[in-house]
Amino acid sequence: MSTGTTPARPTPDQPLSFDEPTGVAARGTVVVLPGRGERPGVYQRLGKRLAADAYRVRVVGDATEHLEEITVQVKALLGDADRPGPAVLVGSDTGALLALRLVARGAVAVDGLILAGLPDPDRRFEVSADAEAEVRASCPTHQQLLRDRERAVFQAGTLTSERIPGALREPVRPAQVQVPVLGLHGDNDQVSPLEWVPAHYAGLPQVELLTVADGRHDVLNAANHRSVAASVVLWLERLKLGAETAPIVRPMQPSEQVPPADQSPRRDVLITADELRDQLHGDEPPTLLDVRWALGDPDGHRHYLDGHIPGAVYVDLDTELAAHGAPGAGRHPLPELADLQEAARRWGVRTGRPVVIYDNAGDTAAARAWWLLRWAGVPDVRLLDGALKAWREHGFELASGEERPPAGDVELRAGQLPVLTADQAAALAEDTDGVLLDARAGERYRGEVEPIDPRAGHIPGALSAPTADNLTADGTFRPTAELRDRFAQLKAGSAEVGVYCGSGVTAAHEIAALAVAGIPAALYPGSWSAWSSDPDRPAATGAEPGTAPHHPEQSPANTTPSSGESP
Repeated sequence: MSTGTTPARPTPDQPLSFDEPTGVAARGTVVVLPGRGERPGVYQRLGKRLAADAYRVRVVGDATEHLEEITVQVKALLGDADRPGPAVLVGSDTGALLALRLVARGAVAVDGLILAGLPDPDRRFEVSADAEAEVRASCPTHQQLLRDRERAVFQAGTLTSERIPGALREPVRPAQVQVPVLGLHGDNDQVSPLEWVPAHYAGLPQVELLTVADGRHDVLNAANHRSVAASVVLWLERLKLGAETAPIVRPMQPSEQVPPADQSPRRDVLITADELRDQLHGDEPPTLLDVRWALGDPDGHRHYLDGHIPGAVYVDLDTELAAHGAPGAGRHPLPELADLQEAARRWGVRTGRPVVIYDNAGDTAAARAWWLLRWAGVPDVRLLDGALKAWREHGFELASGEERPPAGDVELRAGQLPVLTADQAAALAEDTDGVLLDARAGERYRGEVEPIDPRAGHIPGALSAPTADNLTADGTFRPTAELRDRFAQLKAGSAEVGVYCGSGVTAAHEIAALAVAGIPAALYPGSWSAWSSDPDRPAATGAEPGTAPHHPEQSPANTTPSSGESP
């Protein structure tokens, strides 16, 4: 019986092969994508076990080192028209991210997808380089293979010091994955904790989960790898025989394991007035921030003093949520991280404590603080859905005067949400696989009025998506399904998305609405105020996105922005 050979040092051009026994037709093809820093030999146990059941197994290299080559290789391995049985792609850790991306984009044709240790591409893992290597090396195969070079990979590129490569962070919508999925996760996984699993699989149409008792991050090669591999074989057999067979792994029940697709993202972004009141009276109340601000209204602090939600601390958008003085940076550039951290501690923001933010304008200003804190690494930040209006309509109490909370201790880390430069925003607007949304009111997008910035119009290629359209008449965010439909019509459901407004304030509100719909997006902080101040940047006018440069001699007469306008 031949189960293939193990190259001493596999390269991207040399997959590790495990063939079906001699004289036995292969029952299917399995291609394995390893995780970050792993060599193909790590998967010898799995490969040999599947090969013993007459599956043809190919293990390719680390996609984080050879992304393009590995992608071509996977396409070739799965594109064999003569292959017998089902074709299945297996991804572990960052390999799972690539597997999802390839299937969602239609780059490969598979009959099923197996994912293990799926990481969250938008988190930094709170695991040191040595600890990550130790977690991955919990089986003898890892211990043998993680020598000097492999450990150096962790030291130089561990997920604590460098985010997952951008190509592996492309958004994947659940509806794009139309094949059966098997999720394998260890209940003692320190790199991709089990509690992250529901968010990973929410909304997938055909998914089953197998939780491995005492399984570590390398669940495919855990100490009980034989039972794991056996479960994989049984799942493959069910796949081969068709969907009418009974599942060998209990399917995920949305009511108990996966938050419904139309609720999970929303609950990460928004909190209702009832929920907030309950939490404020609980044992661990959230830090509460009041960002009372509107373009043309300098009296936000006075409005706060007259009446605010008890415990809320006033946050000044102009002085605490923006920097000033940089020529060409726009009216509300991002603040320096040190200044933002000092302000956040002054507001009472503490490590591990949730934050809730509101204003009195549908959260169009509060979203700036929401975005900044998430950008700076605060994980649990939500907007009060309906803002102060919802609180008042419930008849809940208000307080007056100044709130002075104990100093916070939060440690901020910049860069946890994506941003765009002017050049990147321009490129995204021109990219057929991307979309740039203009969150200002339609009349400003069309160039009919421009109340504050040097020129009228919009970035050529950008699509009009006024922030005000994210809200219902009562000031709450529209239902999730409606937001998804809205952004799908703007092709934001399946493309890379960027957003800008007048000065990067209410564009954050658009990003919050996109997040409710489950769509990640990048912010162009300078927005139109920075773009229009550069005479070399073209401007388009009219209702169409436009492509031709346009340089008006002067802006139309100043007018007051309409309700819900983007500053």
